[in-house]
Amino acid sequence: MKVSFMTFACPEFSLREVLDAAVEHRYHGVELRIDANHKHGVEVFAARDTLNDARKRFDSADIEVCCLATSLQFIRDSVLKDAPARIDLANQLGCHALRVFCGPMPEGTNMADTVRIVADHLTQVADLALQAEVQLLLETHDTFCKASDASRAVRLCGRPNVGINYDNMHPFRKGEPLAETLQHLDGLIRHTHFHDALNLDDKVVITPVGKGQLPIDEMFTALHNANYDGYLSGEWFHTMYGPDPSESLRLYRKDMQELCDRHGVALAK
Repeated sequence: MKVSFMTFACPEFSLREVLDAAVEHRYHGVELRIDANHKHGVEVFAARDTLNDARKRFDSADIEVCCLATSLQFIRDSVLKDAPARIDLANQLGCHALRVFCGPMPEGTNMADTVRIVADHLTQVADLALQAEVQLLLETHDTFCKASDASRAVRLCGRPNVGINYDNMHPFRKGEPLAETLQHLDGLIRHTHFHDALNLDDKVVITPVGKGQLPIDEMFTALHNANYDGYLSGEWFHTMYGPDPSESLRLYRKDMQELCDRHGVALAK
């Protein structure tokens, strides 16, 4: 397995600071959050020279752009015009994955309608993404917190480059048993947001491992037994993981190392 972090951990960092932190704390990859005004400057509107320079910086640091975390909502018709630019951005960076959402369920629709609409939009975008060697990874989040719903849309789409970004927090907090979650996601997990968390008055607070309410070790074992060998990616906000970005990144990397060590799972060199 490998370890990465989303830039919500350090939204005020320049690209140089992001890469310096990744190298210092021995991360394998970075998940760039785009469409959110982060200071790294990697966005669809950035100049091509800026993006070429960003790719060179990642290559020089031997850090992978493991995923672009977009704001794309596949329930919306507008995704058909918004997705191509983000696919092109990923291609320019040598990144092979886009994190995407379902989005809020439209008024007057039900879950079956939502699954069908999202699957149809994924299907329409998937061929363009495949040409760029980019995967569309639907997150277990918002309307599709439960794996039972997210997986239905992905399987209905049926494209090889459409899979799941498994956020381990959301299915569990919505009451979906872990065994059921992993059964629904069998063969679909391509990336994870992996962390502990508290569910306080329906407000999610991400915490260091062991400080939350999630059965982290059981979740990790389930992932490993499912032969997942991709990224464990940290996604948290502000001071949820530590007093400042650098300490947060140090602690998350330490937690993931200790988690892997406990279960005899090797991290990539």
